[in-house]
Amino acid sequence: MLEACDAADGVRDGLLENPGRCGFDPVSLQCRTAADSACLTAEQVETVRSMYSPMKNAATSRAITGLERGSELGWTDLGWTGSARATGLDHFRFLVFHDAKWELSQFRGDTDVARAEEADNNTINALDPDLKPFIDRGGKLIQYHGWSDPQISPGNSTQYYSRVLEVLGGKSKVDAAYRLFMVPGMGHCGGGEGPNTFDTLAALEEWVEHGRAPDRIIASHAANGSVDRTRPLCPFPQTAVYTGAGSINDAANFVCRAP
Repeated sequence: MLEACDAADGVRDGLLENPGRCGFDPVSLQCRTAADSACLTAEQVETVRSMYSPMKNAATSRAITGLERGSELGWTDLGWTGSARATGLDHFRFLVFHDAKWELSQFRGDTDVARAEEADNNTINALDPDLKPFIDRGGKLIQYHGWSDPQISPGNSTQYYSRVLEVLGGKSKVDAAYRLFMVPGMGHCGGGEGPNTFDTLAALEEWVEHGRAPDRIIASHAANGSVDRTRPLCPFPQTAVYTGAGSINDAANFVCRAP
């Protein structure tokens, strides 16, 4: 995936600045002859494709987004079956079906996604895009999400942001109160190959107390206790673009630019 898409953002650095622009198809890894550990079977290719692909809530037509390209090294059981992380399985057992014996093999995406969302009734899911009351009270909101999150799809955040803009009348109605920052190479709330340490609280204080909205937030990555890379995080849908001069590990050599 990195071989196919890493350089698409203008710099080969092991990160995808915007995975949505990567069209990598895992069929390129499919075994041509007998299966071995160096290639994927046809069934495995379809599994990878399904991980990337959205589902749909049949009742509302809202897309349930898949995982992004770049998250592959974090793929596990995703909490479905592991004894220590069976949160997905338990969610369906106890909150959706109220059946302690329910098993993953019983899952039917065409009906059960809608059933889970209806059962939740906006208790765990934050789906209401109408932030107008919050904005009218003077609220400021900074949201962030790692593009390489292997557990909660980053598309949940970008989709929600887009829905807020749609409901409230566009970016000009929202930008002074709500900004989303997507983090290349960051996993679930932190970690990963990308710069994943940053101070959103300080940015929020500047915004609330001094009226300075965050046009970029500097993130850093450390290895062996030392910072080895910095990069600006940009308000979505802007991305960090290399200026073409200086170290690709220095945030000073990147600018935020609209797509």
